Order: sequence, then C-alpha cells, then structure tokens
Amino acid sequence: MQASLFFYNMEDVEPKIRTKVHEKLFDRYKKSNYSSYTYEIKGILTKGEYIKPVRAVLIIKKEHARRIVDLFDTNGIRYRLFEINIPLRDFKKSSFF
Repeated sequence: MQASLFFYNMEDVEPKIRTKVHEKLFDRYKKSNYSSYTYEIKGILTKGEYIKPVRAVLIIKKEHARRIVDLFDTNGIRYRLFEINIPLRDFKKSSFF
C-alpha cells in the first residue's frame, strides 16, 4: 500500500501553535462541566490511519498527505515527505514494533 512518511520539526514553533497542530492532527477527549461530561473531538488522523513509530515521525495513508502538508505549511512547521510502500496489516496493529 502506498503511504507517506513525514519527518517534522516543531523546534522553532511557539508552544501554543504546537498544541493547536497536535489537536488538529489526532483525536482528543475534552471534558466539560467540571469533568462530568467527556466527549471526543475527531482529528485529521484517526486510529488505524497512521503509525507514529517515534516522536516527530508519522507514517500515514497516502490519501491524508495533502491535508497534513496544508496544516504544516499554514503553521510554519518544517517537514520532509517521502513516499513509501508498507503492508496494510501494519496499520491495523496496536503498536508498530
């Protein structure tokens, strides 16, 4: 299966922008009313659509690459993008190794 490999660096980005980018990338849970309600907010990448082997590295399905590139470009994040082939079964594992 075609996939995209991202190496990204947020070293020069402000902490509030880093948080905003991570919230847009990945699913997250929010609590309201003093934690009596919990709800999920969907990100660009949901579970099973990406592999994050180490920090600042993402392996994603090719169809999401354009949205990630746009997000990184608008927030001034430096990245390198490589096209790779990876077996589909690796996306279905709970961990990469």
